[in-house]
Amino acid sequence: MTNGAIGFGLVGTGMAGGFHAKELRHVRGGRLVAACSREPSRLQAFAREWEVPRTYTHFSELCRDPAVDVVCVLTPTGTHLEVARAAVAAGKHLLVEKPLDVNLARADEMIRLCRTHRIKLGVIFQMRFGTVAARLKEAVQSGALGRVFLADAVDKSSRTPAYYNSAEWRGTKALEGGGCLMTQSIHIVDLLQYVVGPVRSVIGRVATTQHAIEVEDTATALVSFESGAMGVIESTSSIKPALKSRLELHGDHGTIVANAQTRSCSGTWAGRPYPRWRRTSPSATPTTPGRIPRCVTASSSRTWSTPSARIATPSSPGRTHGCPWPSTWPSTSHRARARKSS
Repeated sequence: MTNGAIGFGLVGTGMAGGFHAKELRHVRGGRLVAACSREPSRLQAFAREWEVPRTYTHFSELCRDPAVDVVCVLTPTGTHLEVARAAVAAGKHLLVEKPLDVNLARADEMIRLCRTHRIKLGVIFQMRFGTVAARLKEAVQSGALGRVFLADAVDKSSRTPAYYNSAEWRGTKALEGGGCLMTQSIHIVDLLQYVVGPVRSVIGRVATTQHAIEVEDTATALVSFESGAMGVIESTSSIKPALKSRLELHGDHGTIVANAQTRSCSGTWAGRPYPRWRRTSPSATPTTPGRIPRCVTASSSRTWSTPSARIATPSSPGRTHGCPWPSTWPSTSHRARARKSS
């Protein structure tokens, strides 16, 4: 840590590298101090664009940089463990892009190394920190939905041959590890278990039906949660056009259908229409802790804070209604910028 700021070093300057560099500009108490890439020309262009003071062509050199406190691992999935080993050996904390690695054995080794050497390890699942996730989790935990008995995750996207040909690691078992389920739908699957709770068992099938790749492009699964709820996961990268991903939560008091990327939500609530989430103002009055109001809103602005929200409901276009906001929701400014998944 230099001058009270945590130094971040990026290993990888591709698409994920750009996202991390951009967001680090908004992180209080953190700064981008180094970057690493095997391609010198790309590395220098990246350093100029994001004003990175130090550059390296091998990750072990970046890990030994005394100004680096946290190593962000943004390389192809099948190389994460090797970078993590070097970071742990240098005593640096880790922030790893999803998924952690290509198989359970490698992921478990990374976790074990970090626990043994008291290294902090984080994985990028940014949807957990969005406004939609916060409100869904509150709706479930407060009991506002009643007993949730069915919870589904549906993610039907479209990937072209050009996408898989854009990088040599895409679509390979050794370096990507998995396809639509492991690379694209992993975000919404993570959000499903984050909101509904731990999974007791899962059974599923995967297939490669539309692309000339080594990994799956279609997957389905049946899920049983510890709470007793059941669920279905559908994932594909093969349909045209792509559809918006969604979570469906069904309880004995109501239903919520939500999309965490577009920050939208609709459904029914105690037999009445559940208003779509819309842009809100940042001030309002709190309500009883643990109680979800009939009008629930989600802000799509960069920051949000407490208390009130005024929302135009579908049943009365142009009218606004004051909607109470549970005081248990976060009251401090919070970045909720969810980037698109890979």
